[in-house]
Amino acid sequence: MPYLMKNGFELYRDMIVPWTPGLMWILNGWFSLVGLSVDGLKLLTWGTIAGIDSLIYCIASKKWGKKAGLAALTFFVFLQPVFDGNGMWFDLAAVPFLLLAFYWRQPLLLAPAFLVKQSAIWLSPLALLTSEKYQILLKLKYLILGLAVVIGGSMAWFWSRGTLNDYWFWAYDFAFRKFPEMVGHRDLGNWRLWILALAPFVLVWVIRGTRSIRNISGDPFYWTILAIPFALPRFGLFHFQPAIVFLALTVGSLIKSYKSYKTVKAYFLLSLFLVYLGFFWYRTIQNQWQKPDRFLEAEVYQLAARVGLETKKEEPVLLVNAPELVYVLADRLPPKPWLTQFPWFLELPGFQQDLVAKFKQQNLDQVFITPYQNEGEFVPGSYRPKILLEYVSKVK
Repeated sequence: MPYLMKNGFELYRDMIVPWTPGLMWILNGWFSLVGLSVDGLKLLTWGTIAGIDSLIYCIASKKWGKKAGLAALTFFVFLQPVFDGNGMWFDLAAVPFLLLAFYWRQPLLLAPAFLVKQSAIWLSPLALLTSEKYQILLKLKYLILGLAVVIGGSMAWFWSRGTLNDYWFWAYDFAFRKFPEMVGHRDLGNWRLWILALAPFVLVWVIRGTRSIRNISGDPFYWTILAIPFALPRFGLFHFQPAIVFLALTVGSLIKSYKSYKTVKAYFLLSLFLVYLGFFWYRTIQNQWQKPDRFLEAEVYQLAARVGLETKKEEPVLLVNAPELVYVLADRLPPKPWLTQFPWFLELPGFQQDLVAKFKQQNLDQVFITPYQNEGEFVPGSYRPKILLEYVSKVK
């Protein structure tokens, strides 16, 4: 997306994304400083993860002591990579703001997290809860103020670019009203994946037990619970990044009372967790060891080389069912608007017809199609957009 923004593509009008613009702006600013490269993205990702590590340690140390800080950090360091955390996902980028909102119990900081990913709104009840009613009203004012500033400010920006209607539709109307119900988008995974994902949460919950907390907004376990819905309605291990951050803080919060947890049950559950962690790490190493970076496999480079040789740089190229990183590697641009060709976009009523009409206005005649798979009618990689393919067959 920063590549397209650098080349004059306007967010939401010339490139279709169903998220608020925070991470796109961060990436665009970062690559403007260091240049567009895979190494630049890795540096930003690792820097973000290191920043999260530091926040976890500092927060746990200040609240429950240095041993708690080390315990929380160690737990997170071992668990975060196997939850597909070593990638710059929207969920990961929102975490620093969520951690600061928890530490300061400041709902104002949920606003920038919301600007990165709308799912941050799940945590707003905890940021508001307090023992004093007048403080709830004050915190509610802060939350409303923060959201008004980030939404209003971003709307003013897109109004100045002439793309306000596009921004409102894709980031809010589509994202909240249509996206969750769009065909192909809802994917809750399977029971094996959920057992794998939820096992550490259940184990920590059983060890923790039920405790009386006067102000639950200060207990990271409740933040953990409300961060789990980040994984809905489309399952992915990386969506659990906010939840495992607060789970790590929960582990840190237990250290102060560790003597009361020195029971046979606790040691048994800890042994189960170590077995689970060993299996999870074995699975991760088996799947990823000495493998190329995700989305940058050899076939992607091969396709990019072919596109670079067989197309003219000054004319748009439409890649159908192909990785969008090919545009960057081949130094080519798509027709406007660009979008990932998922069914939850293309099955919007009238959307394919509108897309084809815009392509016709650009005299599109360069098209590359990669073979489809056969995993299901609305499964990405297998989904065949009928109207778009009819148009493409005439172009070719």
